[in-house]
Amino acid sequence: MNINLDELGKKLHAKLDSSIDQLKAAKTHLEDVKKETEAAIQTKLNAAKDALDAKKQEAAVAKARLEELVEAKKTETKAAVEEWKANRDLKKLEKRAERAEKDAEAFVELALFYAAEAQVAILEAVAARKDADDAL
Repeated sequence: MNINLDELGKKLHAKLDSSIDQLKAAKTHLEDVKKETEAAIQTKLNAAKDALDAKKQEAAVAKARLEELVEAKKTETKAAVEEWKANRDLKKLEKRAERAEKDAEAFVELALFYAAEAQVAILEAVAARKDADDAL
């Protein structure tokens, strides 16, 4: 059981670290924007959009997984879980744990997708502001 918990922790940590790295990169882009040319901003924006497109499929799978998990969770009441514990129904408790792990993984996948979306939005805002400033 501890092995599964360790594996889950490692998987989620790796995904969260990736997400944090993406947000740090977006912050750096925003800080350096005054030095950037329009072409450089557009290049970064295109790269961010490509990364976002790559994550869209993963996000769609994660959303579908979450919908399934929500349906499964509806059947699972607190009283039922207490009964499973009291009866030591390991099969049901194990399935519940696996669903919860998949739930956590799916939410992390969505967080990564939304971080990529945020990066695109930031770069689009920067490009729009630069256009407005250049028009003055």
